[in-house]
Amino acid sequence: MAVKYTKPQMINQQVGWCGGCGHGIIQRLIAECCEELGLAERTVQVVDIACAYWSIDTLNCDGIAGPHGRCAAVATGIKKVRPDANVYVHAGDGCSYVIGLAETCFAAQRNVPITMIVVNNGIFGMTGGQMCLATTLVGDKTTSSKSGRDDHVAGSPFDMLQIIQNYPIAYAARGALYDPKHIMETKKMIKKGFENQRDNKGFSIIEVLSPCPTNWKMSAVDAMKKLKEENEKVFPVKVYVDRTNSGGVDNG
Repeated sequence: MAVKYTKPQMINQQVGWCGGCGHGIIQRLIAECCEELGLAERTVQVVDIACAYWSIDTLNCDGIAGPHGRCAAVATGIKKVRPDANVYVHAGDGCSYVIGLAETCFAAQRNVPITMIVVNNGIFGMTGGQMCLATTLVGDKTTSSKSGRDDHVAGSPFDMLQIIQNYPIAYAARGALYDPKHIMETKKMIKKGFENQRDNKGFSIIEVLSPCPTNWKMSAVDAMKKLKEENEKVFPVKVYVDRTNSGGVDNG
């Protein structure tokens, strides 16, 4: 018997992301996970004032657009006053690891039971395609590194999950979007993050390697190829830490 696939009911209108962008795939995975876990009615999304912002118009759930870079802090506040809510962040690497580095780190240090979904597309997307200090690869050209990122000038990108795994968090993992297998693995990671929050096990962060064909100035196919052949060498796809068997946390 043929299987009929339909879009999640949480997605209620078309979105405005560029063709080939990975944000739309991530949004669908989020919606599928929320519905499969029965969390859609009590989900609150926190999006950044950047590419992720489109999600707040498209998903049928409560949401707040936090100040640029402050999504983890906003999500923490929501979770404190709505401990029953499924609170997640959908934001980029520039928001979470550069402008909002302190907010992300302190949410992790407090092991706040929220779920952070960080889109690693190696660039500041919405603001003009500038270099992201955390994730732009050495040699990659951006509007602020027109000759390519020079590690003698701007330093090298760093693996934030390698760092944050040392914080007292529940879960940290990185997925990718360059083929169906990795998309489904990424979905499992996102679902795990929501389950951890549902069961009050602590802070979860899921980073997703995602293409940005517009700012990378390449086709969608070539952008996916770059993710696999270049970006993943610097940012390995794997589970970094899973402490979910250690019990719950105090959300007081």
